[in-house]
Order: sequence, then structure tokens, then C-alpha cells
Amino acid sequence: MRVCCQLLLLAFTSSVIFTSSASEIVQSKGHFEDKFRQLEESLPTPNDYRNAAGEPGKDYWQQQVDYKINVTLDENKRRIQGEQVITYHNNSPYKLKYLWLQLEQNRFKSDSIAERSSTFNGVDGSVSAANTYGDSAFAKISLQDLRRQQFLTDNSLGYQIAAVTDANKKPLKYTIVGAQMRIDLPTPLPHNQSTTLNINYRYNILEEDAVGARSGYEHFPDDEREGGMTSFY
Repeated sequence: MRVCCQLLLLAFTSSVIFTSSASEIVQSKGHFEDKFRQLEESLPTPNDYRNAAGEPGKDYWQQQVDYKINVTLDENKRRIQGEQVITYHNNSPYKLKYLWLQLEQNRFKSDSIAERSSTFNGVDGSVSAANTYGDSAFAKISLQDLRRQQFLTDNSLGYQIAAVTDANKKPLKYTIVGAQMRIDLPTPLPHNQSTTLNINYRYNILEEDAVGARSGYEHFPDDEREGGMTSFY
């Protein structure tokens, strides 16, 4: 068996987001898509974080996160198990009371927002509320959709978090909602200081051909031996 495994890292992010109540800028050069319109019409107002040229301003800052990762691939169970030591450097001018973690594998859980809010449109996209009942109903589902639903039913998906601890192995409080996890810090993290977290987790790998994900495993025939091969990526 040939194995090629790529683990999508869990990543902390912290950033300043600016919003504007102004209406969307209307392109003035015609109906075509102007690739350079942002240079003439949509360039944001300069501020202390970004100057008029888009370069970092005097108050610009960017967070830094360092990872030490130990990962094990269980080929037979098609499962990833990992341990991470994460060092988070707070370069912002603010004290941080908590950190956010992205759990992208949770998107495929049966109770995820993505799965619960998906809309069934039939094989050709023609199904609507008006034709899914009565004698004239013609709602159909494709074999690919059936395969996807069967895989999601037969497998437990999403991250299973075994432990979240600080540098002294003391448990940290965390809250998971969908694909987001908030980790509460025991004390606020000041400017120019760092904190260390330990996270133990595991998850079952997706079958890419069934689910249509961006990462997972797939089967393909091997003429040199029986049984074929499984590739992880």
C-alpha cells in the first residue's frame, strides 16, 4: 500500500475586521468585469493599519502561531490521531481572553449548519416545493447523492477532542459550536506575551469520491497486486 497523507492543520487566527455601512460601489466602466477597479473605485480609506498604497501602517500588527505536531495514520481504520503543542504569540495591542480554533472537519457532521441547511433540488435541479408531493411528484435523487448520504450515515465524522490543556497539562475550558472552538485562557494574554496549549484529537478521514471533499482518501486499481491501493491526501 502506498500512502500519501496531508493533514490540514488546526489554525488559530486573530485579526481586526473593518466594516462599512456604505452601499456597494457600482462599477462605472460598463458591464464587463474590470480587474483593476479596486485601484480606482474600491481602495479603502487609509488608516493607521494600512496606508493609501495598501502597505502596513504604523499600527499594523499580525499574530504568530508556532506548532509542534505529532500525527499517526491508522490505515486500516482510515483515521488520523494527533497531538499538537501550540504556542500563540500575541502581537496585538489588546489583551486576549480567549482564542478561536477552526475545526473544519466538523462541517461534515450530521448536525452541522452546512448539512442541516442544504437544499434538495433533485437530479437536474428542477425540484421545488410545488412538485414534490401528489400524483405528479417527480423528485429524484442521484446515485452519487445516495452514496454520499450512506457514507455520512455509516461513519462518525468530525473532530473528537480528547484533551485541551495548558503548558502545565491543566485542562482548559473550551466551547465548540459547529466548526468553531473557543478556548478560554486562565488569565488574559497581554501584548507581546505568548501562551502554550496542548490539544489531543482524532478524526475519521473522508472518502473523497463519496463526499466530494477537498481532502480525504480514494481507491484506484493496481495492476501489480490484488486489492488495489488506497491513497491518503
